[in-house]
Amino acid sequence: MKTQLNHLCIIFSIILFSSCASISGFEEARSLGEGNSELIVSGNYTRIPDLFGDELDIFNNISFFNVEANYKYGINDKLDIGIKASSNVNLGGFIKYQLIGNELSKFALGTGLEIGTVYGLTYNIGVPIYTTFYPNENIAINLSPRIIYQQTLDPENSGRTYLGGNFGVLFGTTKKFGIDIGYYDIDIWNENRTLITFGIGGKFRLDDLSNKNKIGD
Repeated sequence: MKTQLNHLCIIFSIILFSSCASISGFEEARSLGEGNSELIVSGNYTRIPDLFGDELDIFNNISFFNVEANYKYGINDKLDIGIKASSNVNLGGFIKYQLIGNELSKFALGTGLEIGTVYGLTYNIGVPIYTTFYPNENIAINLSPRIIYQQTLDPENSGRTYLGGNFGVLFGTTKKFGIDIGYYDIDIWNENRTLITFGIGGKFRLDDLSNKNKIGD
């Protein structure tokens, strides 16, 4: 019984301290526009490596599912701010700035800053590069390289670096649905370990829903 409890504690620790960096995708390079808002909801599968070395070979890979919600608001035509939360107790905020393109261009490029925490015990900061291609207005092809640094409150922990990115495709206009795949190397300055994610999600323009309700009234 004691051994089983130890194994459960180890699994919880792996999930808690290695998945706190939110690496889900579904983000486009285009900004929302001033006063507009959007909600993203996704279900994600994540496979993480054993971050405790070779002592527990049976835990070389841990897989789990989580649900994430993301709310975003347009400050102006180029700048968005947002918050996100997931069922694996990750809470964070982000800003995104569109560098190239507009609401009608076939290609858009943006960047931003992401911060997050799990129970105030683990913190991470990330810098993404958002690139999106629009073959037409009903399809968005996203490629988002990203680097993330993660640190716990344990002074003996030197922190971890994630380097990788997300690729995904979205279908629709004001309501979009699609898939996203993430691939990241962890501890890139030491021994690389691979983290993989796969998600299915939807995006909903809340300003459009609000306008429709007003018209209906």
